[in-house]
Amino acid sequence: MSYQSAIPQSVTEEVTRYLHRQLLVRNRFQPGSFIRENDVAEELKVSRSPVREALKILESYGIVKTLPRRGALVLQYTNADVGEIYDVRVLLESKVYSRIVKNHLLNDEHYKHLMKCIDDYRDIRAAFEKNLQEGQLDFFDLECRFHFYIHEISGLTWTSELLKKTYSRLFQYMIHNVGLEDLDSILAFHTNIVENLRSGDLAALGENRIESYMLDKAYRPDK
Repeated sequence: MSYQSAIPQSVTEEVTRYLHRQLLVRNRFQPGSFIRENDVAEELKVSRSPVREALKILESYGIVKTLPRRGALVLQYTNADVGEIYDVRVLLESKVYSRIVKNHLLNDEHYKHLMKCIDDYRDIRAAFEKNLQEGQLDFFDLECRFHFYIHEISGLTWTSELLKKTYSRLFQYMIHNVGLEDLDSILAFHTNIVENLRSGDLAALGENRIESYMLDKAYRPDK
């Protein structure tokens, strides 16, 4: 029997989500520290198998590296690393946008779904006002839902997989810098993506880059 069939997918997903949240915002696992299967399994009251699978998923995203008999090492990225990863993301997403526009892949159903995400970006302000960390986590979840949906529309399977990895790396670095003061710009950025995809304006899509602002903010020495 394969491992995947032996362990309910929902358990692995829950463990992955838990660890991802701890890494993104909670700062429980610092770069250079180790995540150990036994500790997480005992804490969550699950077997080691879904924890092991969750760590494999995080390793595939480039967030940790599994070392025999030591655990999963939390990786650290420099400013230069993040800048390079961001450049890769821009290139890959340009390919996604071009495929969607040139092949007229965005239909009315896609548009309605993306505009629902835009409504969610408006509503996320309440989460930030209530609790900054929870707002940042909700923002990460929404970012993945919005952008991964667009990637799927393109039908570029391998490009989409590579983009998932860049998102995890970038947001591990940048998410702490997202605050209430950024939400209006973020909303405008995502709205422009949807409208430019619908109108087929590739030039505007290429110019619509709010993440460069967020990267500059992340690099500020006082942050």
